[in-house]
Amino acid sequence: YRIQRFNSEFGFRAALSPDGIRLRHGFTSSRAQTVPPGRVQAVSIVQPLLWRRRDWWRVQVNVAGYAVSEQQDESVLLPVGDRDEALLALWLVLPDLGTADPRGVLEHALSGQGADGGFVTSPRRARWLDPFAWRRNGFALTDRALLARSGRLVRRLTVVPHERTQSLGVVQGPWQRRLGVASFTLH
Repeated sequence: YRIQRFNSEFGFRAALSPDGIRLRHGFTSSRAQTVPPGRVQAVSIVQPLLWRRRDWWRVQVNVAGYAVSEQQDESVLLPVGDRDEALLALWLVLPDLGTADPRGVLEHALSGQGADGGFVTSPRRARWLDPFAWRRNGFALTDRALLARSGRLVRRLTVVPHERTQSLGVVQGPWQRRLGVASFTLH
Protein backbone atom coordinates (compact mmCIF):
# COMPACT_ATOMS: atom_id res chain seq x y z
CA TYR A 1 0.00 0.00 0.00
CA ARG A 2 2.75 2.47 0.93
CA ILE A 3 4.72 1.70 -2.21
CA GLN A 4 1.61 2.19 -4.33
CA ARG A 5 0.92 5.49 -2.55
CA PHE A 6 4.51 6.67 -3.07
CA ASN A 7 4.33 5.66 -6.73
CA SER A 8 1.04 7.45 -7.40
CA GLU A 9 1.77 10.64 -5.40
CA PHE A 10 5.41 11.19 -6.32
CA GLY A 11 6.12 14.54 -7.97
CA PHE A 12 2.65 15.86 -7.15
CA ARG A 13 1.83 19.21 -8.76
CA ALA A 14 -1.39 21.20 -8.77
CA ALA A 15 -2.15 24.24 -10.90
CA LEU A 16 -5.20 26.32 -11.71
CA SER A 17 -6.59 26.09 -15.21
CA PRO A 18 -9.74 27.51 -16.83
CA ASP A 19 -11.38 24.06 -16.47
CA GLY A 20 -10.54 23.59 -12.79
CA ILE A 21 -7.55 22.33 -10.84
CA ARG A 22 -5.04 20.41 -12.94
CA LEU A 23 -3.21 17.64 -11.05
CA ARG A 24 -0.08 15.82 -12.25
CA HIS A 25 1.59 13.04 -10.28
CA GLY A 26 3.28 9.67 -10.50
CA PHE A 27 6.67 7.99 -10.36
CA THR A 28 6.64 5.03 -12.73
CA SER A 29 3.57 6.22 -14.63
CA SER A 30 2.63 9.86 -14.77
CA ARG A 31 -1.02 10.81 -14.48
CA ALA A 32 -2.80 14.03 -15.26
CA GLN A 33 -6.28 14.94 -14.09
CA THR A 34 -8.44 18.05 -13.99
CA VAL A 35 -10.78 18.43 -11.05
CA PRO A 36 -13.70 20.69 -11.99
CA PRO A 37 -14.79 22.49 -8.78
CA GLY A 38 -18.47 22.14 -9.73
CA ARG A 39 -18.20 18.32 -9.58
CA VAL A 40 -16.64 18.13 -6.11
CA GLN A 41 -19.11 16.40 -3.78
CA ALA A 42 -17.05 16.63 -0.58
CA VAL A 43 -13.61 17.58 0.71
CA SER A 44 -11.83 15.66 3.50
CA ILE A 45 -8.89 17.05 5.42
CA VAL A 46 -7.04 14.32 7.35
CA GLN A 47 -4.21 14.44 9.90
CA PRO A 48 -2.66 11.18 11.16
CA LEU A 49 -1.21 11.19 14.67
CA LEU A 50 2.44 11.31 13.57
CA TRP A 51 1.82 14.43 11.45
CA ARG A 52 0.64 16.60 14.37
CA ARG A 53 4.04 17.86 15.48
CA ARG A 54 4.60 19.47 12.05
CA ASP A 55 0.90 20.32 11.60
CA TRP A 56 0.74 18.45 8.27
CA TRP A 57 -2.57 17.61 6.59
CA ARG A 58 -3.81 15.59 3.59
CA VAL A 59 -6.67 16.87 1.42
CA GLN A 60 -8.88 14.48 -0.54
CA VAL A 61 -11.88 15.20 -2.74
CA ASN A 62 -14.87 13.13 -3.71
CA VAL A 63 -15.56 13.96 -7.34
CA ALA A 64 -18.82 13.04 -9.08
CA GLY A 65 -18.36 10.64 -11.97
CA TYR A 66 -15.25 8.82 -10.72
CA ALA A 67 -15.49 5.14 -9.91
CA VAL A 68 -14.52 4.12 -6.38
CA SER A 69 -11.45 2.17 -7.51
CA GLU A 70 -10.39 5.13 -9.64
CA GLN A 71 -10.79 7.54 -6.74
CA GLN A 72 -8.37 5.64 -4.52
CA ASP A 73 -5.49 7.04 -6.58
CA GLU A 74 -6.95 10.18 -8.08
CA SER A 75 -8.91 11.85 -5.30
CA VAL A 76 -5.91 13.42 -3.59
CA LEU A 77 -5.89 17.19 -3.91
CA LEU A 78 -2.89 17.66 -1.61
CA PRO A 79 -0.84 14.62 -0.48
CA VAL A 80 0.76 16.49 2.43
CA GLY A 81 0.94 20.15 3.35
CA ASP A 82 0.80 22.48 6.31
CA ARG A 83 -2.46 23.90 7.65
CA ASP A 84 -2.42 26.98 5.40
CA GLU A 85 -1.81 24.87 2.28
CA ALA A 86 -4.61 22.48 3.26
CA LEU A 87 -7.06 25.35 3.77
CA LEU A 88 -5.99 26.89 0.45
CA ALA A 89 -6.71 23.55 -1.27
CA LEU A 90 -10.15 23.50 0.37
CA TRP A 91 -10.91 27.06 -0.72
CA LEU A 92 -9.88 26.29 -4.30
CA VAL A 93 -12.81 23.89 -4.66
CA LEU A 94 -15.20 25.36 -2.06
CA PRO A 95 -14.48 29.10 -1.97
CA ASP A 96 -17.54 30.11 0.09
CA LEU A 97 -18.45 28.31 3.30
CA GLY A 98 -21.27 30.73 4.05
CA THR A 99 -19.91 32.13 7.29
CA ALA A 100 -18.49 35.50 8.31
CA ASP A 101 -15.34 33.91 9.81
CA PRO A 102 -14.46 30.84 7.69
CA ARG A 103 -10.91 30.61 9.05
CA GLY A 104 -12.14 30.58 12.65
CA VAL A 105 -14.75 27.89 11.96
CA LEU A 106 -12.14 25.76 10.16
CA GLU A 107 -9.63 26.16 13.02
CA HIS A 108 -12.22 24.77 15.46
CA ALA A 109 -13.08 22.04 12.98
CA LEU A 110 -9.47 20.92 12.49
CA SER A 111 -8.13 21.09 16.04
CA GLY A 112 -11.03 21.78 18.36
CA GLN A 113 -13.20 19.59 20.49
CA GLY A 114 -16.43 20.12 22.35
CA ALA A 115 -18.91 22.79 21.33
CA ASP A 116 -16.21 25.32 20.34
CA GLY A 117 -16.93 27.09 17.05
CA GLY A 118 -20.63 26.20 16.98
CA PHE A 119 -20.15 22.43 16.73
CA VAL A 120 -22.81 20.02 17.94
CA THR A 121 -20.98 17.12 19.53
CA SER A 122 -21.76 13.68 20.87
CA PRO A 123 -23.40 13.73 24.31
CA ARG A 124 -21.45 12.58 27.37
CA ARG A 125 -23.33 9.27 27.46
CA ALA A 126 -21.74 8.39 24.06
CA ARG A 127 -18.33 8.04 25.72
CA TRP A 128 -19.07 4.34 26.31
CA LEU A 129 -19.29 3.73 22.57
CA ASP A 130 -16.28 5.86 21.58
CA PRO A 131 -14.18 6.61 24.68
CA PHE A 132 -11.38 8.41 22.82
CA ALA A 133 -13.17 10.61 20.31
CA TRP A 134 -16.63 11.33 21.73
CA ARG A 135 -15.71 14.95 22.58
CA ARG A 136 -14.26 15.57 19.14
CA ASN A 137 -16.97 13.94 17.00
CA GLY A 138 -19.42 16.59 15.88
CA PHE A 139 -20.83 18.71 13.13
CA ALA A 140 -21.48 22.35 12.34
CA LEU A 141 -23.75 23.94 9.77
CA THR A 142 -22.98 27.08 7.83
CA ASP A 143 -25.15 28.77 5.23
CA ARG A 144 -23.42 26.81 2.45
CA ALA A 145 -22.00 23.58 3.92
CA LEU A 146 -22.02 20.89 6.58
CA LEU A 147 -18.72 20.37 8.41
CA ALA A 148 -18.31 16.98 10.13
CA ARG A 149 -15.25 16.32 12.28
CA SER A 150 -14.20 13.05 13.83
CA GLY A 151 -11.28 11.11 15.24
CA ARG A 152 -8.91 11.67 18.08
CA LEU A 153 -5.87 9.75 16.82
CA VAL A 154 -6.51 10.42 13.14
CA ARG A 155 -8.28 13.76 12.84
CA ARG A 156 -10.72 14.08 9.95
CA LEU A 157 -12.82 16.99 8.75
CA THR A 158 -15.31 16.45 5.93
CA VAL A 159 -16.92 19.46 4.28
CA VAL A 160 -20.02 18.84 2.16
CA PRO A 161 -21.80 21.68 0.33
CA HIS A 162 -25.56 21.66 0.99
CA GLU A 163 -26.36 21.43 -2.73
CA ARG A 164 -24.38 18.16 -2.93
CA THR A 165 -26.19 16.45 -0.05
CA GLN A 166 -28.56 13.81 -1.35
CA SER A 167 -29.80 12.24 1.87
CA LEU A 168 -29.06 11.53 5.52
CA GLY A 169 -29.13 8.06 7.04
CA VAL A 170 -29.80 7.51 10.74
CA VAL A 171 -28.79 4.22 12.36
CA GLN A 172 -29.41 3.13 15.93
CA GLY A 173 -28.08 -0.21 17.11
CA PRO A 174 -29.05 -1.92 20.36
CA TRP A 175 -26.30 -0.28 22.45
CA GLN A 176 -27.03 3.10 20.93
CA ARG A 177 -30.73 2.68 21.63
CA ARG A 178 -29.97 1.82 25.26
CA LEU A 179 -27.81 4.94 25.61
CA GLY A 180 -30.26 7.17 23.74
CA VAL A 181 -27.89 8.06 20.89
CA ALA A 182 -27.75 7.37 17.14
CA SER A 183 -25.29 7.60 14.24
CA PHE A 184 -25.96 9.54 11.08
CA THR A 185 -24.43 9.18 7.65
CA LEU A 186 -24.35 11.83 4.97
CA HIS A 187 -24.90 10.65 1.38
